[in-house]
Amino acid sequence: MSFHDQNDEVEKLTYGQTAWGCASTRERLDSESMMLLRANLSEPMTTADSWPTLREMLRGKGFDMKPRAGRLRLVDLQSRVEICTFGLLGHPRVELEKRFGGLPQMH
Repeated sequence: MSFHDQNDEVEKLTYGQTAWGCASTRERLDSESMMLLRANLSEPMTTADSWPTLREMLRGKGFDMKPRAGRLRLVDLQSRVEICTFGLLGHPRVELEKRFGGLPQMH
């Protein structure tokens, strides 16, 4: 790969949308995309032992979490699009609060 090709690839990663950037909580992902997302996030969702650990593990995979309207939402880090609720991932906010305690303040 030439220097020019490498620069083009970096630019695409820096400014391009991720596969999740087109998702929205108003327009649910199709079942195949949701299955892939659940599989990709299975480890963080099941092994994290605290809110900070969960957030760090999610961020390592390109996601973040955002509480809004009484729900915890998964957010694509690059596009900042809210993808879905944690409940749709099979891990409702109330279940996570039982494991980790109340939601932390997120900045």
